[in-house]
Amino acid sequence: MNRQKLLLPISLFCFMMVPLSVEAESTTYVVQQGDTLYKLSREFHVPVEEILQQNQLTTDKLSIGQVLQLSGNAELAQDPGESLVLDNANVPPAAPPVQDQPVAAAEPTIVTADILHVRAYPSLQSEILGNLSYGTPVEIKETGDEWCKIEFQGQPAYVAAAYLGKQPKLPAANLSIGDGQLAKQLQTIIKPVLNTPYVYGGTTPAGFDCSGFTSYVFQQLGIKLPRTSAEQFNVGQEVDLSQAQPGDLLFYDTEKNGHISHVALYMGNGTIVHATGVTVKYEKVENMQKLYPFYGVKRIWNPIAAK
Repeated sequence: MNRQKLLLPISLFCFMMVPLSVEAESTTYVVQQGDTLYKLSREFHVPVEEILQQNQLTTDKLSIGQVLQLSGNAELAQDPGESLVLDNANVPPAAPPVQDQPVAAAEPTIVTADILHVRAYPSLQSEILGNLSYGTPVEIKETGDEWCKIEFQGQPAYVAAAYLGKQPKLPAANLSIGDGQLAKQLQTIIKPVLNTPYVYGGTTPAGFDCSGFTSYVFQQLGIKLPRTSAEQFNVGQEVDLSQAQPGDLLFYDTEKNGHISHVALYMGNGTIVHATGVTVKYEKVENMQKLYPFYGVKRIWNPIAAK
């Protein structure tokens, strides 16, 4: 079955097999069967993150008929195409996206896809052993052009190399500790969302869960965090509780099952703000310390010492 790509606005339909070079600041594109963000990224020469940001997308899954705004330069041709699964973890691109530096074994590496399948063998037909989510640290045992060998739950496994990247350095907040600028910025971000109801999986002011709330706050500062509290614990710099500064993350086992299940944002003066099981609210650190096992403090931002 022929696949047709539609660019809007258009003045004519072209049914010839002739590539059409398109250059525009922004092009309206209608998602066709077989499209993925990574495929469009290659065709339009636009980074995936830019497509996500430009279209305010929170996931890399696309729907047929979905309208996207794209910028860049693409060579488009109306040609037959196979039906592809709309799943970035299932269908690695033919050529991995260009990275600043190639990921090599022993380098600090994280997952760069929202969901990445872990397979028993380096093949799309191989059994799926499990999934890794965005930001999860991965220790690479062997590298390859399309697949990387890792260890998963104590056994050898493989993941698509295109969806691994270097673990980012701590982003600089460009704020000094001494003048309280970061604390003021945090208060400005948090004040409008206080008392927002708790919603499991929520990441917007319509409703937050604990890690959705911290992700939202840091997103306003231009920093993207992994999605879950356990994954957020895997990034950043470990800090002693006595040295905690506004903007640091505190982690707890609120389910008391031996695993991190809650994250809160430190605001200074022994106070945290977090999405509890009811609403977003302030609370004393000492209260949480009495109630739940404490796992530690992580600093996501890079403090610049006051002059």
